[in-house]
Amino acid sequence: MIRPELLADVVERHADSNAIFTTDTGMSTVWLSRFVRMSSDRRLLGSYNLGSMANAMPMALGAQALDRDRQVIAFCGDGGLSMLMGDLITAVSEELPVKIFVFNNGRLGMVKLEMEQVGLPEFGTVLNNPDFAKVAEAIGMRGIRVTNPHDVDGAVVEALAHPGPVLLDVVTNPDEIALPPKPTLEQGWGFAIAKMKEFAVSPE
Repeated sequence: MIRPELLADVVERHADSNAIFTTDTGMSTVWLSRFVRMSSDRRLLGSYNLGSMANAMPMALGAQALDRDRQVIAFCGDGGLSMLMGDLITAVSEELPVKIFVFNNGRLGMVKLEMEQVGLPEFGTVLNNPDFAKVAEAIGMRGIRVTNPHDVDGAVVEALAHPGPVLLDVVTNPDEIALPPKPTLEQGWGFAIAKMKEFAVSPE
């Protein structure tokens, strides 16, 4: 499994100094906020307090339509991308060279974490994802899938260098934990209870 922090850090290092970033609500926003540095020339679009799902890709399409020569990078969760997967066709048909990076952990990651921190075992958050790279290839978009952390750097470089739209599907660790800035004892206790309950019902 690939740590999502690795993907965010590699994108940060290789992205243009004036890139436009978009991000889904959820864990992809956490990784972007912690590893991608904004500057006076970079821009960031997201839903944030509105809590919309699946906003990163349509925001990226709109930004790219306004400026086809500027690098536009979408940080997509797998849950968000799958909700609006049909819009991948828009990127191809309109020849929008967006770079879509999918944090594919097979989960609604933020929902999972919120449940666990109050002591609830994970329930209803597992996703039955396709191979997103193959989906992209089927509609005429460059698709790249990464399952090995040693391949992340090269795959990001390849995706950013491609002249057309690209979807980079990175299989990330579903159990990666994003601690809040000031974790409380109550949150830690709730997480411990949730993990004990999950372990108790695990088929392993």
